[in-house]
Amino acid sequence: MKKVVYLPLDERPCNYDYPIQLASIAKKDMEFVTISQEKLGLKKRPAEHQNITQFLFDTCADADYLILAIDTLLYGGIIPSRLHEFDEEQLTTRLNEIKVLKEKNPKLKIFAYHLIMRCPSYSSNDEEPDYYATCGREIHLCGHYQHLSQTKELTKQEREEKEKIEQILQKEENQIAIKDYLHRRKINLNMNLKTLDFVSEGIIDFLIIPQDDSAPYGYTALDQLKIKNKVREYRLQDKVLTYPGADEVGNTLFARVFNTLHHQKPIVYLHYPSPLCKTIIPCAEDRPLDISARYQIIAAGGIVASTIQEADLVFAINAPGKEMLASQYRNFRGTGYSTLRNLEEFVSFIEYCIDTLKKPVTIGDVGYCNGSDPQLISLIEEKKLYFKLAGYASWNIPCNSLGTALPMGMHFLLFKDKQKHDDFLMHRFVEDAGYDTFVRKIVREEYCEKMGYTIYDIGGQRGDFSELVKKLLDEQVAIHMPYLKDKYQILDLYMPWSRTYEIGLKIKYKGEIQ
Repeated sequence: MKKVVYLPLDERPCNYDYPIQLASIAKKDMEFVTISQEKLGLKKRPAEHQNITQFLFDTCADADYLILAIDTLLYGGIIPSRLHEFDEEQLTTRLNEIKVLKEKNPKLKIFAYHLIMRCPSYSSNDEEPDYYATCGREIHLCGHYQHLSQTKELTKQEREEKEKIEQILQKEENQIAIKDYLHRRKINLNMNLKTLDFVSEGIIDFLIIPQDDSAPYGYTALDQLKIKNKVREYRLQDKVLTYPGADEVGNTLFARVFNTLHHQKPIVYLHYPSPLCKTIIPCAEDRPLDISARYQIIAAGGIVASTIQEADLVFAINAPGKEMLASQYRNFRGTGYSTLRNLEEFVSFIEYCIDTLKKPVTIGDVGYCNGSDPQLISLIEEKKLYFKLAGYASWNIPCNSLGTALPMGMHFLLFKDKQKHDDFLMHRFVEDAGYDTFVRKIVREEYCEKMGYTIYDIGGQRGDFSELVKKLLDEQVAIHMPYLKDKYQILDLYMPWSRTYEIGLKIKYKGEIQ
């Protein structure tokens, strides 16, 4: 039995629970070990480094594989990576602990990920330094125009906006802010580059450098160029991948470990509701959807099929035929959601693949950002396809959904633990469709202010708000997915970061009601 050790990116369910759920489906022939959740910090509070190193050295001594979130090792988690005050010397000392792990256990295969620091386009300090609440948008635009001006001559309007942004950032308090921001970016980028040395030296066997909340232009894109240049210089293109993502990469790397252990390279066929869908650039990403999907497949250890006949797995990706909207705007659909795609054909094809071709299908539902597509859910409901699927996901930004649905499908190919699989499927429909699509909008618009809360602070992980969410969740599932009513049991529901954005959910599929 092989031992797989996992150090998550942070304590949220998407990083902590989802890989555990995948591993539970595959537990027949592997031991999956992860750190206790309470030792991973909480949002802006970093994990204690001593706890991290103790866990790694205790568990990796006899392990076969390590799935390693380097941001947790260096900074204490994803949010602390944007807030820390470490210098390069301190961080290099921490990074070198990976070398020691390999020296103590030379057989250890290390599959790691190390994020490019993000630069959100909006002003909010919920996940950023305090100053980002007042000048975050301007910092983002400063990077955008800096990058854009390197690629073309700016238009008159672009020059005027660039000058306006620069004037705003000339204020003393904003000068302090952007100096701090760029200083931390430089340090984090240098650590990204040092990590590539570890791949070159054979210490890290495979590395993903995801772009967290990316855009075609800006500081994040500029950092990616520098990283890709070094990857090419070192000739590491087959060992280092860079593409949009963050919170789903633990799932992706577990799928890669899973496929490696079983000497399989799943052949994956891609299908969309329209040829136009593959060309859109999703929200918070920097490239066409189809390119990201192909990266997800090879990162997970698969290969893209050219025909349906040769495929082991069908990856059905729902998307608009034109600009992608956030889920809260699902009632304002344009041609991208109506005439420029064919959802009816899309679902009929899925049904044909499952029933006639006997090929498993997993759905990456990225019709909207941050939630399911109600039109697709309606068709799944109509045809009762829920538990015929090998996987489904539609949470957060599109790359998160793709990097969850695909590993679900790959695991389904080899291990069909029906109960564990159906539990995870039910989880995805209840959370991604039930909460992200329907309940979240309701609690934000109708309850937060009335209860004395904001969307960023609902008074704690558990309490009156989480109980309200649970009640509304049951109601909305009954309305929009009546087939699922009475087929699940919520074992636990809480608000991981005491905000409305996400929920923590443990759920059990009860099976068909006789």
